[in-house]
Amino acid sequence: MEENLSYQEKCECAQSNFCTFVNHEDEFTPSEKIYLVKVIVNDSISGILYVSSVLVGWSVVAGIIDSILFPGIIVYAIFHDVIDYKVLTPPLLFLIGNIIAKLIYISSNLRGKVNVYDILIALLPYAGSAYLLKKFLIKDRLLSKVVFSFLKMKKQETKKRLLNLFSSKS
Repeated sequence: MEENLSYQEKCECAQSNFCTFVNHEDEFTPSEKIYLVKVIVNDSISGILYVSSVLVGWSVVAGIIDSILFPGIIVYAIFHDVIDYKVLTPPLLFLIGNIIAKLIYISSNLRGKVNVYDILIALLPYAGSAYLLKKFLIKDRLLSKVVFSFLKMKKQETKKRLLNLFSSKS
């Protein structure tokens, strides 16, 4: 398989976890692997997949913060019988800061790979990651299949790490 790739493609593939996964996967034929590596390297799918996975993690953290911050503010407002700018400022600042940070992150990491409209859609809380994946994978069934396999493998690795982390502390 390697003989059909340029030196640049081989180097870029070696730096990508996703590309390495494709090379070591027995489920695909050598011609499918060559096609996938070329798509991953030349179309920057690996970068989009990475940004999408970061956005998933970002959404989990933001969801945890939202689940603590917003109910806390509601309880505070009820017990103190106060709803004014002082109470609403922290969640609004968090929301605005989160949007600006995502805008900077997505714009800098996907510069030239996606248009402004895609970046704005990717800013949506909890949906940005899914949008990026759908936008770039919907056209190619083979690529969709390998991304699904890769994400499944990453999910299993994350589960094992979390179980090891929690089981070692007990």
